[in-house]
Amino acid sequence: MAHESRAESFHSFPLCLRSAVVTVLAMHLAFVNVSLVHAQVPSQQPAVPAVDDDVRNLAEALKDSDAGVRYSAAEALVAIGPDAKAAVPALAEVLKDSDAGVRGAAAGALGIIGPEAKAAVPALAEALKDSDAGVRWSAAGALGAIGPDAKAAVPALVEALRDSAAGVRRSAAGALAAIGPDAVPALVEALKDPAAGVRRSAAGALAAIGPDAKAAVPALVEALKDPAAGVRGFAAGALGAIGPDAKAAVPALAEALKDSAAGVRGSAAAALGAIGADAVPALVEALKDSDADLRGSAAIALGAIGPDAVPALVEALQDSAAGVRRSAAGALAAIGPDAKAAVPALVAALQDSAAGVRRSAAGALGAIGPDAKAAVPALVAALKYSVRYEYARRSAADALAAIGPDAVPALVAALKDSAAGVRRAAAGALAAIGPDAKAAVPALVEALKDSDVNVSRAAAEALDAIGLEAFTS
Repeated sequence: MAHESRAESFHSFPLCLRSAVVTVLAMHLAFVNVSLVHAQVPSQQPAVPAVDDDVRNLAEALKDSDAGVRYSAAEALVAIGPDAKAAVPALAEVLKDSDAGVRGAAAGALGIIGPEAKAAVPALAEALKDSDAGVRWSAAGALGAIGPDAKAAVPALVEALRDSAAGVRRSAAGALAAIGPDAVPALVEALKDPAAGVRRSAAGALAAIGPDAKAAVPALVEALKDPAAGVRGFAAGALGAIGPDAKAAVPALAEALKDSAAGVRGSAAAALGAIGADAVPALVEALKDSDADLRGSAAIALGAIGPDAVPALVEALQDSAAGVRRSAAGALAAIGPDAKAAVPALVAALQDSAAGVRRSAAGALGAIGPDAKAAVPALVAALKYSVRYEYARRSAADALAAIGPDAVPALVAALKDSAAGVRRAAAGALAAIGPDAKAAVPALVEALKDSDVNVSRAAAEALDAIGLEAFTS
């Protein structure tokens, strides 16, 4: 009775006073929230009584005759967050408010409350038909924030994929993804929708769900034949997001590597890479395609698969297109130490006619690390690339540093090279090796007298990186 009396008293106040009360409540909540953060109150503890009282008062304010007061009350509840769950019924009711701003603020508050607002799912689903796009957008976002408990709204969200506002369509797709596996059957059905935009959004939502959308694989395989390139590309992306569980899609994705749209071909190659070893034969076959861009995409995808792809990538280092050779070297770098069988081929690639390939080959040798020690002589030679190919020289120096102690003797010899750039790069690599390069200390001390100031400076930095203990050990 006391609460009802306070509510009646509040609504009898003049408008200016009611607005002031809501403002004070919002300020009080901000203070309480900051105090709780600074006090490090565990989140699992129940809300303090003061917050409970404020929630009740703000829920009452949502019924005020003035739209400004109702809006301010909803915004104040946003500041409370999940602890405002007691206001969920009132906020659900306000989704029918005559003022669009108030409806949008109420939906936003429900989204901030999150899973605790699951009782509002029916009202939010209805709000997806609101005349105001902003309200529809907020309602979809709130359903996504509620997550799996909003599964009853899936049909309404699928319908929202047809919304005239792009923002609402994106928000609905995001909500379906957040709901997760329970949304998969409806999304599979949406892949057959007459509107290409709906089909594309459905595929995108399935991609966001990822491995839990494996039941959609057959429908996504069918979508690879969609007349709209955007849908085909999104379908390939979804299969890649599902990963190894989409291995049944390998033949269809291999066929998609010949798609007329470059974006679809690239997405199909990436999907095959994500599926893994089962896709190696299809990607190896793609390396023989007449389209250099496709061969490059296939090489990159093979890099995501790992050691099983190394032989094919070694072969791709001989491709007629420099871009493919560069992609192959980059893929070997992505595989890292497990690509050590490719070291001889990568050493040969350091002599490639294309600077980009030489740079990528050096990078791959660095990624392989100590197991690439057989490449040290070739990498030291690469330090002599002309200034025009500075990036390739730098990659060679980085690779020598990554190989580590086994590269030190060759780097010490390089400190006496006739080219200042080589001497500087050698000192830089020794600096990157650090304390393990202590055998180079005498040569670096000598390099402090180098006639080129850049070399002497690099030598000083290397000595600093090796550390003082190197002088006493």
